[in-house]
Order: sequence, then structure tokens, then C-alpha cells
Amino acid sequence: MNQMIIKMKNRIFLKTVFGVAAAMLLNLTLFGQTTFVDDDYEEYDSDTQTPTNIDYVTLKTGGTTMGYYALPDPVYHPDYNAGDGWVLTAGFSWNWTAPTDPGTAPNLGGGSPANYVEIEYLQAGDYEINVTEEAPASFGGCEDASPTVMNVSVIAPPTGTISVNPGGSWQEIAADQSYQICGDQLAQTVTISFNEAVPDALASYAFQITETIELLDGDGNVISVEQSETVIQDFPLDGKLKGSNLGTLTNAAFVTTTPDFTFTFDTDALDILQDGGTDARTRYTYRVTRTGDAAQNGLVSNISHKSDYLAGSVSYYDFTNQTVSFVVNPTPSTGPIYSVPNTFNY
Repeated sequence: MNQMIIKMKNRIFLKTVFGVAAAMLLNLTLFGQTTFVDDDYEEYDSDTQTPTNIDYVTLKTGGTTMGYYALPDPVYHPDYNAGDGWVLTAGFSWNWTAPTDPGTAPNLGGGSPANYVEIEYLQAGDYEINVTEEAPASFGGCEDASPTVMNVSVIAPPTGTISVNPGGSWQEIAADQSYQICGDQLAQTVTISFNEAVPDALASYAFQITETIELLDGDGNVISVEQSETVIQDFPLDGKLKGSNLGTLTNAAFVTTTPDFTFTFDTDALDILQDGGTDARTRYTYRVTRTGDAAQNGLVSNISHKSDYLAGSVSYYDFTNQTVSFVVNPTPSTGPIYSVPNTFNY
């Protein structure tokens, strides 16, 4: 009898019962407006008693609030469909509980309509969320004895860093961050690493990569900027890095082995450039930063972005290291020898 199914955020398709083939599209607009629109919520798990899916939520400072719907019983709510405007029969209630938590119980807030709830998670860890539909006294006051179950995993925010390790004859200036060598060099590999406790298939990240090319003097001071900071790859919020979207950089690859994920790409050929016709020390710098804004540090993951659904703004998380660089040095040109001339006292 109980056909309730918990709905989680992303996109959603609710199925009607009564043998009707039409799909019911039940959703909230982005960032929590109370209007039904298409494509935000989808069925969490068709097995309402022993689900195998997990709803992942990023824990933000102060807690994270997510919204959920339970599909009402179609016998008692015949007008809950697109044609009738998703109308619930008055007097029914949905009782949300959390029989399992990692040590801190979530806040089970109210919501509107009656089959909607906003749950605030305050601690990372695993939760079990239950819901039962209860009829009012005018319908006998019955409550479903078999709750619909949802498993939630609240995880730490994603972390990210950029690193290089060219090896060989490269001389380390700062470990994993900057190196130098003599002569022109072929392209080198840059690694951007992410850590997030999500399955491989859900690993996806928004950020951008920039490149700067500068000429240096013997003391390491910049004497010329040959290429100002330029975005060479952008993975925007609506086009995040993932297995099916590697961008356009040379030899780009994304390796997913939860919870560690790595994106690698090749730099340009590291050529020595000239200053006024003379070979100069040339530095190539690669930086990871916030998509759409090269002046800011930050990344967004698929799950952290989803977890901002009700917040009204997107949360960015800093890269622990933001830049790497390669310096290619011209080979010194040996000058003539000077000595005291044999004619000094002639």
C-alpha cells in the first residue's frame, strides 16, 4: 500500500501508480524555491526497505541542510500528479526519523508541502533516514508500519593540490612545486590531485588552469612577461572534469580510485626564450584556481555543488598548493680568459 519513495536532489522522475504510464516530474527550482519544475529531483532507490544507493552530502562549516520528498500514497492522494497540480489530500503527515547517526543526530526540520522535509546534518558520517506516511483521524489514523529507508553518507569537503616531479636531471627548487634545468625541454607532466570520499563514478570537479611565461635575470627577478596569466583549461560548474569530460589539454587523463583522484596533462614544450635577442632564463608557471575567476583559489566538486542546493550560493574549497613552475636556463657562453699581459713590465 505504501508507495512512498524518498527523493534526493539532482534530477527527478516520480512514477505514477494506477497503471498510468505518464511520468510525474516533481522538483524544486535551484537553491530552494518552493516551485515545482522539471529536472532537479529523482528517485533515490526503488527498494524502499533495503536500499543499496547512498545519498552523499558534503559537510559545510556549521552544517549542511538538504531537502527530500516522499511520494504520497496514490490511493489517498489521487490529485498528486502534473495534470492536477500536485495537490495533497489535507490532513496527512509524514514522520521523518533518523534511527542511525554517527554521534550527532540531524535536525529534522519541517517543510512545505507536507511530504517535504529539510534535514540538517551537523557531523560527518553515516545516517539512516526513515519516513512514514500517517493518515488523519478522518481516514482512520493509520500509519505505515514499514518505513521507507534512505542511507546518507555525510563526507568532508573535497581537497585538491597541484604538483610536478620531473625527475631526471631537473634540479629541485621546492619539492613537488618548482624545478630548473639547463636547455630547452620537452613537455612535462603536471598532476592535479583530489581527495573525496565518493565512488569513482561520482568524482567530478570544477576549476581552471592557467599558464604564465616569464623571463628571469640571474637573481630570479622577472625582467619580462612573455605571456601574462592565461586560462588554458576551464572546467566550469556546468562542465566539470570527469571521466567523460577531460578537456582539451595534451595527454589529459583522469584516474579515479576512490578516495584519490588525479588529473594529469602535458605542458607546452619548455623552450628558452630571448630577451632582446639574447637567450634568457625562462619560467613556465601553471596555476589552479576558481573557474571563471583567475584571481581566486578554489574548487567545487559534484557532491559539494549538490550540497549547496538550498544554500543560495556555491561553496569553494582551497587548493592546498596552487602553483607549479619549470625554469629552463640557457647554457652559459664562456668568455675569453684575461691575464696579466707578458708586456706588463716590458
